[in-house]
Formats: sequence, structure tokens, C-alpha cells
Amino acid sequence: MQGLWPFYAWEMFPEPGKLTEAEKLASLKGDNPYGRCVWRCDNDVVDHQSVLVQFADGATATHDMFCATARPTRTVHLVGERGEIEGDLEAGRLVVRRPDPRPGPGYVETVEDLAVKDDPHGGGDLKLVDDFVSVLRGEPASRASTRIEDSLAGHLIAFAADRAITERRVVEV
Repeated sequence: MQGLWPFYAWEMFPEPGKLTEAEKLASLKGDNPYGRCVWRCDNDVVDHQSVLVQFADGATATHDMFCATARPTRTVHLVGERGEIEGDLEAGRLVVRRPDPRPGPGYVETVEDLAVKDDPHGGGDLKLVDDFVSVLRGEPASRASTRIEDSLAGHLIAFAADRAITERRVVEV
């Protein structure tokens, strides 16, 4: 077993870190819900999803989600009028590319190491907690902090995407 997500699979045990491989296997074969075959149970969570969002100003965004991939990571690819940013959160790396009219590949790129390891969210969860604690201490919010209205708008888009799947239609927000 790879040992991924132990806080989910072994949450019913008082000391999950002390379980043997044999105890884990027995649990999965027994009443542990994480031992069920995902294809033969009542799980109705999507295994892949593509969402296209068109904003009021004409900008578009797509969000593609795939579960059960061989390499668990999150990637991001932002394309703007002055270049693009491509990120691999498991690798902890961002690549910034800008068009370059000089002879060559047609672009210049800079690779940024995020100095994050073993965090499929690219360190984002820990940064959110750090920001929250800083604000509670009366310190200024970081540049990454958003207004609550912006956070709510993002959640409304996610809820609309779920409704679009269920109702098989385009949903306006």
C-alpha cells in the first residue's frame, strides 16, 4: 500500500499510525468504506468533469478534473495577452512563458521553484492557514487573500457546475 491519505482510510482507529499492513488489509476487506470498489458502490461523485465558464466581460476559463490518475497532482495553465503560466503543483514548479519575436522557439520561459514537497495543493493549504493566523493577529493580509465576495463567487461557480451535471444543461450565475 502506498500510504496515501491515511487520515481518511484509517480514521476509525485510535492510533492509525501504528496499524500493520495486515490490519489495514483486514480493515479494507471488512467494513471500511474505503475498501469498496468505486465502480460497484453507491458513490455518485464524478470521476471526470470539464467545466467551461464564460464571464460577463467575455473572458473564458475551463476547469478539467480527472480522478484516479496514475500521478496525483494539480496542474494549472493560464493564458493571457502577455504570456502564459503553467504550473505543476506536485512538482512544486511554475513556468512563465512570454512571446519573443527574436529567432528561436518564439518564446522565453522562466522556471520558478515553489520549494514545496509532498503537497498536492502546492503548499496552498498551509499558506491559507498562515494567512488566517496572521489576520487574527492583526497583521495585514497577504497578496493571496481574497475578499469574501470573491471566494463566494468561486463557490457559486462550483455549485453551478454540479447543477449543470445533474440537470444536463447550461447554468447561469
